[in-house]
Amino acid sequence: MSAVPQFRAEGSPDPVLASAAFAACAESLAIVAKGRVLFANRAFARTFGFLNAVELQGRLLSDFLPPECLFNTAVLAPKSGLASADGNSVHLAVSCAGFRVAGRDFSIISTRDISEQRQAEQLLCESQKLEAIGRLVGGVAHDFNNLLTGIMLYCDLLLAGLQTDPRLRHHAEEIRSASKHGATLIQQLLAVARNRAPQAKALSFNDVITGMHGLLVRLIGESVRLSSDLAEDLGQIQLDPGQAQQIILNLVLNSRDAMPQGGEIILQTRNRVALLRGRSNAQPAITSCVELTVADTGTGMDEETRSRIFEPFFTTKRNGNGIGLNTAYHIIQQQGGTVTLESAPGRGTRAIIRLPRLEDDSQLFQENSIAKRGDPQ
Repeated sequence: MSAVPQFRAEGSPDPVLASAAFAACAESLAIVAKGRVLFANRAFARTFGFLNAVELQGRLLSDFLPPECLFNTAVLAPKSGLASADGNSVHLAVSCAGFRVAGRDFSIISTRDISEQRQAEQLLCESQKLEAIGRLVGGVAHDFNNLLTGIMLYCDLLLAGLQTDPRLRHHAEEIRSASKHGATLIQQLLAVARNRAPQAKALSFNDVITGMHGLLVRLIGESVRLSSDLAEDLGQIQLDPGQAQQIILNLVLNSRDAMPQGGEIILQTRNRVALLRGRSNAQPAITSCVELTVADTGTGMDEETRSRIFEPFFTTKRNGNGIGLNTAYHIIQQQGGTVTLESAPGRGTRAIIRLPRLEDDSQLFQENSIAKRGDPQ
């Protein structure tokens, strides 16, 4: 496919020049006749994973694009994406224009990769769904909180009248204790469901883990054991409390899903020194950091899965959406931290998060100080 078919007419430009310009054009272009590719430029070949445009000559256009693209001025590639020769899927916006030369009909096809646009639209759609779910959870949790408040109030009245009956008083105390515990879990749900702009403050991963422990135990189920190994001298980091909860929650739930037959999840915190960019996104430098490790005894991951695990919408779960880990990854990146995964099939997984450590209070953004999440409103 060394040159574009010569369709020279009176007053037309030099065909050699036109051919060279067509081949060098950054836009993905192909000339088609009777459903077969007569000529394609390098950009068109690269779009479909070919190294050389010559490989496309004479091939059916339907090998690459749906046939209806020849009959519409603008056709969007199928939502599932198109598989290129190198096995990757791409989303394409396709346009087609017909023309006639010397009594022969031709079409010029142009394609544009809109994979990132599709991904952004899907992310927006999923985010809107999650926002709606968050509002629903917040409303339901608020109503339950009011019910539990009433239950605890009546338990207090019962306790006041059961001074002489230890057995019944004990039962009432158990009811009140369970109600209070339920109210604490509701406050944690409300904290996670709250929709507001992140506000960074000095916090300790130890405090976040301790505060979430009850909620995490109930979410992972009875077949999974949750253990903690928290450094007593752990330094503080600068992070929104809700984002800290998101990171831990997403990693713990991912570990739970990797252990359908049960197992153990270990949360470990340590002070470390590592190569980080920091919040200012400067050149990487050796700096003090706080390390959070979430380890499990689950099925583990192969190299391909591990390399893609933080991609948006990538999931190995039947009903997963592929957003949770991607969200955690971006939060950590925005704070100048790093995420490292250690995993192998049958050997479990260790997710290691490192975030810059606050050395003193002068590094805090005082204007971002906020009330502790989970406090009753």
